[in-house]
Amino acid sequence: MQALIIGAVALTAVACTSALPKPTPELAPTSTETRDGDIDEATQAYLEETSAALAAQLGIVDPPPVTPVRLITLNEYADTQLTCLTDAGFDVTLTADGQGLVYPKIDDEGLQQAFDRAVYVCELEYPTQRKYMEPLSTAALEQLYDYRSGELVRCLADRGFGSASEAPSKTVFVDSGGVWSPYKGLSIPESDAAQVYDECPQTPDSLYGS
Repeated sequence: MQALIIGAVALTAVACTSALPKPTPELAPTSTETRDGDIDEATQAYLEETSAALAAQLGIVDPPPVTPVRLITLNEYADTQLTCLTDAGFDVTLTADGQGLVYPKIDDEGLQQAFDRAVYVCELEYPTQRKYMEPLSTAALEQLYDYRSGELVRCLADRGFGSASEAPSKTVFVDSGGVWSPYKGLSIPESDAAQVYDECPQTPDSLYGS
């Protein structure tokens, strides 16, 4: 079985292994349903770039035309793709933490090609909003540091999971692009993982603005 973690719609993420968190429940935004004429030029360019990169990564030389159904938030990714790929007839499941997908092992070349096309279609019918692909500003990274070194550490501690690594200085965190997380090095039982990640997200969605 091949585990693919949430965020595969990103240009480099078809084989992504870094977990991207769900937003805090109280701040979880709604997805954006697309209608004719309501996609601005920047978003259209982002979708075209994503489709070209995804087709190349999946080895699809004749990608089918796909019309986006809606632009989703990061916390919608796994469930949305699960439903879409299951509806397409493939046995896809969620990872234990609920953050990503486990793709089926396929030995038949023709079936693999069909699955890759289904992945392509599902990714582009429900692409993540462009704001998640934008680099975080210094101010946003400082906000993220305050959240992870404070609220997130306390959230994990309240559930019996102390941070396995000490927070770096804010300067080091910002210079690294926000790499550090109190989740790093933690051993969370699979039976608890989905709930812990849901209640203690690594990154609050408020960080990305409206």
